[in-house]
Amino acid sequence: MGIIKRSKFPSVPPITRYKDVRPVVSAHLTDLQRAVQPLVIAENMFSQRAEDGSQSPLRQDDARQSLEVLRSLQGMSNRLATIRFTAAPKEQPHLLISGVDVSVRLDLFAHGSTRNVEQTGGAILRLTQDDADTDLATAKRREMGVYVATIARIHTERNMACETQVAAKLCMSIDIRHGDIFVAPSGNARRITDIENACRMIAAVWPTVTR
Repeated sequence: MGIIKRSKFPSVPPITRYKDVRPVVSAHLTDLQRAVQPLVIAENMFSQRAEDGSQSPLRQDDARQSLEVLRSLQGMSNRLATIRFTAAPKEQPHLLISGVDVSVRLDLFAHGSTRNVEQTGGAILRLTQDDADTDLATAKRREMGVYVATIARIHTERNMACETQVAAKLCMSIDIRHGDIFVAPSGNARRITDIENACRMIAAVWPTVTR
């Protein structure tokens, strides 16, 4: 219901959070060498912005949060080292689910192989920080990550013209701030049903407005 309310009565944010750091993260992960120097340059830029009094408080806070993203990314280097990424297209079609156009944007394609068969998956970056550290919050964050990975898989299968087989294990939500990678389950019928039912509810509650 919160999604419906925010969509029906949208507010224009003063800035787009993580707009400047997201391409830095994507460029690093698609670099075969995973060079650190571009991250250092970006860190210096965000550090200067965070201390620049001519910037708005929101821009300064975004710069500080972006610094944390870059530091967390470096902390995940070992976990991400075995995955080869390439850039996803900037323009991507909406994902139609049960009568609702869902805006999904892959940040990256992930590549691998099984038994010498080349495979592809879609990856979505999650950069926000959840400060809650309870078991319930951790479980909720994991469940959200798996749902995002499931949507990434559906989007990759339906909308991306992949030349190789789409593999569930390569469809993922990368939660950089928490150092977690959530992959789409190979058997995800329940989650797909949940997503479809949620979209049916949205279509029923909001039938006359372009969604």
